[in-house]
Amino acid sequence: MRTLRLGSLTLTATTLCFIIFVHPARGQEPFRLIPECRFLFGMDWGYVWANGDMLIPAGGRPGSGSRVDASNLGIDQAEATTVFLKASILQNHLFETDFLTASPTGQRKIQAPFIFQGQTYAQDTLLETRADIGWFRICYGYKAFTLASSYLAPRIGLHHVRLGATINGENKDGALLSNTRRLDGTYPVLGVEARHSFPYGMDLSMELEGMHLITRGFVTLLHIAGDWEVHPDVSLRVGILARVCNWTEDNQPLNNEWTLSVAGFSTGVSFGF
Repeated sequence: MRTLRLGSLTLTATTLCFIIFVHPARGQEPFRLIPECRFLFGMDWGYVWANGDMLIPAGGRPGSGSRVDASNLGIDQAEATTVFLKASILQNHLFETDFLTASPTGQRKIQAPFIFQGQTYAQDTLLETRADIGWFRICYGYKAFTLASSYLAPRIGLHHVRLGATINGENKDGALLSNTRRLDGTYPVLGVEARHSFPYGMDLSMELEGMHLITRGFVTLLHIAGDWEVHPDVSLRVGILARVCNWTEDNQPLNNEWTLSVAGFSTGVSFGF
């Protein structure tokens, strides 16, 4: 809630700035740090619903891990923050990078026993669980198709996803346990960005990316956002997002496997230079 309150205050302050400066701003040119380049730096705040499952053995030993669903642990929703930087160079070359973080937490009695990293948790055990999600993305696109106020830009990029899980509870013998595991996966992606500009400084954009790595997993991303330029160097935005990834290791008799999906909405502000 603190993050959302901070985001709301930021948006309110930005809107007040727009009301104060709207008339003189209409004749202003946007500030450019480097000629022929335009950068946007900003932050989104929002809420996401998370889902997925994981199989975490101990040292790859058969029987030392079993699959557990995130919803059974109560880690199915959280606040999320995304920091992003976009660049347009020589009009047609587009670069973008962002980092999304979320930390779903939950407390729940499990309905079925499971094994996590060699430790067995019995049915009806009360568990406190925390998941730490970090999703880094970088991509390059080129405006291949431009028509009036719209463009279509194919892109290539890279996603790096890190998932950490901490489970606090009791094992089958009643001993207190705190079990932590962190995993990550890297995915090359192909995608496309479509954007259309409307009057009064409003834009609507859609980003779609994905890749299937055959034996190692897959990743997909969908992001739809609306931007409103309230000042030549300040924009407000709202958006919806959906991201899914699956990762499977292949170097042990029993491999780490996990699937993660997040979907939600966000509001944010960006500054141009």
